[in-house]
Amino acid sequence: MAETFFVDTLLTSLNLLLLIAWIVMGIIALIKLRNRMLPPTAKAIWTLVVLIPILGAIAFFIVHPTDSNTSS
Repeated sequence: MAETFFVDTLLTSLNLLLLIAWIVMGIIALIKLRNRMLPPTAKAIWTLVVLIPILGAIAFFIVHPTDSNTSS
């Protein structure tokens, strides 16, 4: 009985941690997206991508979208 309680508590804590990570990363990604000089369509698509749990925000930080008119 104590084993299942421990496992349930551990899994619940892990789920809560993932949820908080998704929310924080999503908010940071949306703030960074708002400050980027992108066309409105690209911003709308990136907003939808960021809302995909965990992977969307990670994809935003990996791809790091920039304005196509700026030179690197």
